[in-house]
Amino acid sequence: MGEHVVHLIELYLDECAECWARLEHEQRLMALLAHARPLYDVPESVRRHIEQLGARPFWTRVRVFKWTLGLAAVILTALVIRVVVHDAVRRSAADRADHRSEFALLAADTHQRWVRGQLPLEIRSQSPEEISAWFADKVPFNLKLPSFRELPGQPKPYQLEGARLVGFKNDYAAYITYRMRNRPISLLVTSETVARPSGGEEIRSQGLVFHFEEINGWKILTWSDRGLTYALVSDFEERGQASCIVCHPSASEQRKLEDLRR
Repeated sequence: MGEHVVHLIELYLDECAECWARLEHEQRLMALLAHARPLYDVPESVRRHIEQLGARPFWTRVRVFKWTLGLAAVILTALVIRVVVHDAVRRSAADRADHRSEFALLAADTHQRWVRGQLPLEIRSQSPEEISAWFADKVPFNLKLPSFRELPGQPKPYQLEGARLVGFKNDYAAYITYRMRNRPISLLVTSETVARPSGGEEIRSQGLVFHFEEINGWKILTWSDRGLTYALVSDFEERGQASCIVCHPSASEQRKLEDLRR
């Protein structure tokens, strides 16, 4: 081995205490083996092979050690990133759940129970005037369901099915059910002083502020207008804006929903 190589090794060992300790250990082991008496004769071919392997044991071990250390660092970094990302996703989901509107959660749960047949209606009627009158002395706010103005050759796109009362914050909210294309839609209504829309994706459209959430597979739109807060539940595409026709049947009212379609 050349003197310059020996010098480089010595410089390296001066900077690596652990490597120096390993070298001393190897030297002690080699000295012990050198003085040990062989138990049997080793074939010359095996002896030559061992001598070739032992010609540069230190650098081979250093390279293997460095490569193993680097691999361990990569694996550890990947594990840390995975844990951090998983924790961030879990915290984000928990934060979204914590910020969900209580009114939207009630609307989704009530709709689910109605669809499963677990929540009977208290009045069945296709007349918005009849259902509005039924609510008149049962809820502490004035609710007037809109009527769809049918034109010749233009059938009504949805059917009103009925309604019932739903308990909310020590009072009652109005719950109305519809069908559109044979798919269930429901509307939960209360006073704006009792519940205000919050949470989810906020969409501003023509002076109205809608909040969109997806809860248990249902599309929930909540908003306030003229002193009342609404929660509309459906399983329609995108944000479920097709179901908005039950509350905004006229062309002028439909224009308020343009930004929901973007």
